[in-house]
Amino acid sequence: MRKSFLSLLAFMLVTLPALSQTVVNDSVPSHKKVALVLSGGGALGAAHAGALKVIEEAGLPVDIVVGTSIGSIVGSMYSVGYNSSDIASMFRTTDWAEMFLDTENQRHLTLRERDDQNTYFYERDFYVRGGIDPQPGGVIRGTNIESTFAHYLQGYTDSINFLSDLPRKFACVATDLITDEAVVLTNGSLVKSIRSSMSIPGVFTPVRMGDKVLVDGGTKNNFPADVARELGADYVIGIWFDLGLDRRYRSLMDVLERSAGSDIDRRARDNDKYCDLLIRVPVKGYSSGSFSRGAIDSLIVRGERAAREKLDSILLLKSQAGALANVDYTMHLRDINNLLPPEDDHTGLIDSRQENTLSASVAFRYDLEDIAALQLKGLYFDGGRLNTELALTMRLGLRSMLRLALDIEPSPFKRMGLSYEIWHNLHQGIYSEGERLNYISYLYQRANVKLFSFDAMNFDCELGLGWEHYHLFKGKWNHGEMIDFDGNGYYFNYHVRLRYNNEDNYYFARRGVRAEARYDYFTDNFAKWKGHGGFSAVMAACQVTIPIARNTHLRPGVQGRLLFGDDLPTSVQNMAGGMTRGKFFPQQMPLAGFGHVEVFDSKFVGASLRLQQRVKGQHYVLLDGSVAEHNETMADLFKRKPIWGVQAAYYYNSRVLGPLGASLGWSSHTRKVYFFLSLGYDF
Repeated sequence: MRKSFLSLLAFMLVTLPALSQTVVNDSVPSHKKVALVLSGGGALGAAHAGALKVIEEAGLPVDIVVGTSIGSIVGSMYSVGYNSSDIASMFRTTDWAEMFLDTENQRHLTLRERDDQNTYFYERDFYVRGGIDPQPGGVIRGTNIESTFAHYLQGYTDSINFLSDLPRKFACVATDLITDEAVVLTNGSLVKSIRSSMSIPGVFTPVRMGDKVLVDGGTKNNFPADVARELGADYVIGIWFDLGLDRRYRSLMDVLERSAGSDIDRRARDNDKYCDLLIRVPVKGYSSGSFSRGAIDSLIVRGERAAREKLDSILLLKSQAGALANVDYTMHLRDINNLLPPEDDHTGLIDSRQENTLSASVAFRYDLEDIAALQLKGLYFDGGRLNTELALTMRLGLRSMLRLALDIEPSPFKRMGLSYEIWHNLHQGIYSEGERLNYISYLYQRANVKLFSFDAMNFDCELGLGWEHYHLFKGKWNHGEMIDFDGNGYYFNYHVRLRYNNEDNYYFARRGVRAEARYDYFTDNFAKWKGHGGFSAVMAACQVTIPIARNTHLRPGVQGRLLFGDDLPTSVQNMAGGMTRGKFFPQQMPLAGFGHVEVFDSKFVGASLRLQQRVKGQHYVLLDGSVAEHNETMADLFKRKPIWGVQAAYYYNSRVLGPLGASLGWSSHTRKVYFFLSLGYDF
């Protein structure tokens, strides 16, 4: 008898949760239909998560969710089975700045494409020779938004019916630019639907669905309580945001916000009549762009507080709807912390280029050496059998540059090509032990024949033939003597270059290795140099990122450049200093503690160590140390006293403009403190 009782008890423990889940999923007619309406408002949508927490605690069943813009994002997540805690976590952990950009996943890019992505802050695609504009009517394509929510909405990324194929019925509102009317989306791609519902006109590229061109639904119906009634809701509970504008319009922002949103606000107030319960969340002091962690936390709290003030009304509505007191209606079917990897989470290159397209890119930076610099790049890809690319790059500043390159790709990721570039450096300083020897102005030309190159995952190699030419315009010692800088020198080179990089971030890596090696053989007639054998240059560099704690990383590195041969021209001598490789001279090596370019002997090796501390958000503190040896022969390389340098820096990693920061350094070689301000991506 006791054994039978235990068996019955075990059966009940197993089946009762399943029965409870069935009650929720099948929405048996034990209660009337309750709809939740979520208004749009960008970052203000974090308040929805706080309000949902109170609704869940009250045990109010939600059968239908309708949302616009950010409300459609929250609503879609709630409809597939996330709870308020998951949605709050999504708001807190999402890198909103990156999501609103069109940066590609580095795992799917070649190293050449990564270089471009970490140089240019904006890229725009255009159609050429007919066809459909690949990026019509918007500054941002929205690719990161789609990939992010395809990850969160796993299992519901195919074409589905939102009213029958989701645990909760769902609908979102967009605006059709063709008809200038609101469109209620209840089927198709869930990801595309929420992407269209939040596509701010002129900012995001509109979403094409059949004969519709869709943008943000907030322009027509930012609080779609009427839609909830049309979908059969017996009771409607709405959440929208009270901006708390001063009715006397004391500030300019009061006037602008009121004038820009008057029609939207009027339509929202007209829809109040469809609500049985309205939760107004006071959000004064915040805006649709308040995506900082502090603002998100505050908005979540405000949403919870506003809903808790309505708790008695929520409980009354629950009773009126006939909800069962002992049934859990939260429907927590998935956990954001236990998501599977993204459906496209694979390593490998993806060729996303479209035939007959032109992409235009813009880069800008400011520092105390270059002052201001602007770089523009246009790249035309015609596709075809050889996958031909034509690129034109122009740089304006103290270092002006023009580069033209033609590449063909006869097989995937294998290239051949030609390039020519010309640089004009104006008043470039050359230093020795911290003392400026001279300012030089020179013209530098370089032509390259890419005999073969191959881009694999995280790796590329190139075999080629090059020509280089320096023409010196000015070059005087401080005492008025002419500097020996090969006033009109040229040479040919045969070269091979290898690169490997699997870092997760170009500037502030948290894992990975970056390595490069290059060998050059120089001549003046393809065979000899000044009547004897040519001279060689061997360069190698490697940096590793080692995690110490969640926000603390060590980045040790080594580098070196060795020259072999006689009658070496000054223009190829080893030069080191600054923070960027190849900034003023192709062979320039970065060296912590050295604020200016220094000339070193023909054999140079160095080591570095960086402590990288992420302070908060995208704020970083960097501590760098370097040590180096140089001499004219390998035998004497380590016989001198080593030179060393230290450097401290602060940077803010702006996802739009690039790293913004300043550094302070000192070296035993220069015995001088230097200050350096750097704003923007390196190029």
